[in-house]
Amino acid sequence: MEAKLITGYLNWAVETFDRWGVGESLLHTCATLLIAGGGLLLGWLLYFVLTRYVIPGVLKLVSFTEARWDDVLFNERLLRVVAELASVLLMQATVPPALEYYATLQSVAVLTFKILIVCVGVHLINRFLIALYELVEHTSSGRTSSLKGIRQMLQVVAVSVGVIIIISILAEKNPLTVITGLGAAATVLMLVFKDSIMGVVAGVQLTLNDMLRPGDWITVPARNINGTVLEVGLTTVKVQNFDMTIVTVPPYSLVSESFQNWRGMTDARGRRVNRAVTIDVDSVDFCPPEKIEEFRREEWWGALNADVRHVNLTLFRAYLEHYISQLPDLKTDPSMVYMVRELAPTPQGIPLELYLFTSLTSWKPYEHFQAAVIDHVLASVHRFGLRVYQAPSGRDIAMLANTYPKRLSETL
Repeated sequence: MEAKLITGYLNWAVETFDRWGVGESLLHTCATLLIAGGGLLLGWLLYFVLTRYVIPGVLKLVSFTEARWDDVLFNERLLRVVAELASVLLMQATVPPALEYYATLQSVAVLTFKILIVCVGVHLINRFLIALYELVEHTSSGRTSSLKGIRQMLQVVAVSVGVIIIISILAEKNPLTVITGLGAAATVLMLVFKDSIMGVVAGVQLTLNDMLRPGDWITVPARNINGTVLEVGLTTVKVQNFDMTIVTVPPYSLVSESFQNWRGMTDARGRRVNRAVTIDVDSVDFCPPEKIEEFRREEWWGALNADVRHVNLTLFRAYLEHYISQLPDLKTDPSMVYMVRELAPTPQGIPLELYLFTSLTSWKPYEHFQAAVIDHVLASVHRFGLRVYQAPSGRDIAMLANTYPKRLSETL
């Protein structure tokens, strides 16, 4: 219908120029320039009106709504691509029919506008994918922040399909025939784009299994990585180590190798403290009655029976559990137990382990909290007549030599 309309305008232009006295050799040229130029002008005017008046109006309209999704989906860049597509479609409907008297130019114009429509269509799909990604990222709890790799994969697929369609247009073949012909080159393409293909598959696995998100703290001992994930891309995962260095690692290496993700600690808002001190076995003994009388007046004694003999190490464990229970930063969720326990004796002594969780998950506050707890343990152990094992140093041997020089020389 549009072609017949443009042909009618073309014939009218020929008749008009003929009445104006234009030479017969220039009639078709002038009419073609007028109608084809008018088609190009209409396409430009449409783009101008859409970008100058319609798009700002749409942006103002969506800004009045409280919803977030329309602000993201109807963004200026996406709407400009829509305006480009509308203009190209209008020119495609007007310019080629105007070149009826020049078959070669008409075929070139038809081919050109088909390729332009495919290119603008792929551009529109990519802009829509970016807008959709931003919308999901802003409205999600964080998991879909790692969908960047999938978005990039879809963009690559869209561009690849566009390239295949353009090749089929130029070759005047069915796109399926072009795909079949590319099958012979699939092996070469897989070798060339091996990292990209493996990265795409690994990125999909990382995302769908929720193994990695931007902002996660991960450690990869095999690659000396210990830091925060900045970006999960199509072919690389970018991590900022705590020494502020940036490390990029292929996604497939995180799938094939083991890595530790500390997100569970952050989500639970509790970090484990698991430290032990070694008690000298020779210092373990029954508490004397005067010590029992001193301890029973303290709050931690609780319901302990003062009439039975108590081992100092047992009382020390009870004291430490009470001390831990009074810590302001102790995490006391049902799944986060705290206790003080004895491990199997070793040649160095009896390991006394403190097991608890703290609400301080940041590195520096956590280390300070952990150090304060151990400092308290070391400072209070002597009250119970216990000693912490420490291997003898050169200073200890020197003091022993000064105290017992003759006996030491005889022994040596």
